Amino acid sequence: MAGLDTSQAPRGVLAAQRLVEAVAEQGDLAERHYLELKSTLNLSTKKDKEKIAKFILGAANRMPETAAAAFEGYAAMLIGVSAGSITGIPPVEMMEIAKVVQQYVGAAGPRWDVVWVPIEGSSNQVLIVIVDPPQNGQAPFPCRSNGESLTSGRIYIRADGETREANADEFDLLVSRGATSPKVDVDFAVELLGDVSPLSLDADRTLEEYITRQRTRLLDALPVEVEEPPVDESPTPLSLADLSRGGRGFANLSSGFRQVSSIVNAMTIPEERTEEAYRASIDSWEERFRAAWVNAVPQIAASRLVPVVVKITNRTMTFFHDVELKLHLEGEVFAYDYVDPKWADTLSDLELPRPPRAWGPRQLDFGISNYAGLQYAQPSISGAYTPPSVSFRNGGSVDLDLDVGELRPLGSYESEDEEFVLVVADASLTSIHGTWQLTARDHNEVFTGEIDVPVASAKDITDAARDVLGLGREVDS
Repeated sequence: MAGLDTSQAPRGVLAAQRLVEAVAEQGDLAERHYLELKSTLNLSTKKDKEKIAKFILGAANRMPETAAAAFEGYAAMLIGVSAGSITGIPPVEMMEIAKVVQQYVGAAGPRWDVVWVPIEGSSNQVLIVIVDPPQNGQAPFPCRSNGESLTSGRIYIRADGETREANADEFDLLVSRGATSPKVDVDFAVELLGDVSPLSLDADRTLEEYITRQRTRLLDALPVEVEEPPVDESPTPLSLADLSRGGRGFANLSSGFRQVSSIVNAMTIPEERTEEAYRASIDSWEERFRAAWVNAVPQIAASRLVPVVVKITNRTMTFFHDVELKLHLEGEVFAYDYVDPKWADTLSDLELPRPPRAWGPRQLDFGISNYAGLQYAQPSISGAYTPPSVSFRNGGSVDLDLDVGELRPLGSYESEDEEFVLVVADASLTSIHGTWQLTARDHNEVFTGEIDVPVASAKDITDAARDVLGLGREVDS
């Protein structure tokens, strides 16, 4: 259909003028479900105003996908145009038209408007009646009053070239249209609050120094063979009195030594390990410690980084229920559970194996160690388990899942604080790109968006790791 542009609705005077000129070239051939032509109508009569109401009802009772094919879903009725002729009609006030039309379409009926197009050299104007696009969620619009060509309660539809009563199948489609949720204009914002950082750790000043110091301490505890100095065996003459006093003193001293020795022996257990087994235990400990250190580093980092909070903002006036968000962050980024610093400052907290006991006899504790901590014992307080608001999965990138719940109009949601941290493996990255998907009850679609998260400067956790390892002060066993 040359010259007829259906890509835009004729809602302004200029667009309406172009439509009038194009339709005049085509005449009735231009009529479709979105366009009806009337060469003339006498709008001083109720009968002709009724024809406008019939077109409005029919256009509003189209299916949304059908209507969307032209005029952005709108429909237009041109009055005062025919093939090769633009005659127009005498202008009439909108109020005079609406008083009659609203009797048939009802106060809650379809929305419509008019555009008057002037005709050069004539007092007449072309009237264009424009009907808003039909929407999912709209029930069928019935006729609200009886007229010469309209019957109250009947459903009229606009088909190609005619406006008529709907048949059974068409009525079923309109009922299903009413049961379909209307498309919601969605505007969400998803943000990550907190630090997303790479890590910096000096292995020589942490892991290697700790292992070296521990190995040195443990190996230095092994006995060293010392060559005894020669003993002077020449006799020294003693008097009988000296022998008598010395004998009594030696007997007393010997008795005391025996008593002390027996007490010490009763409180200690001699070294039972062989030197070979002792050295092997040191090597085994080092191997296990290095393996455990790989998992300990993220925990140290998780206790020093600022936890990340996911913030979701609803910028619409729509109330969303049972909202769930899935956020995918691309690249070498990893999520870890946040760790309170007071629970990440010892080897035991980080499940790092302690070095073996240094070589030598060990003392019996007579079970005292089992009771040493009783004065510090706290009663266990059980409570309902509260699941985290964010769950995550690592795998070369990270996926975050949030069960948001309700999201009020113009409201926002923030995940719980101190739940997780994000660590970037590639220190050269300046930002992390992500995508998100949001779903909600009663909305049969997936809302999507993208997010770019800036990467902060590297976080040096060397000093924190040294504190955990006890470096910089005397290393205890």
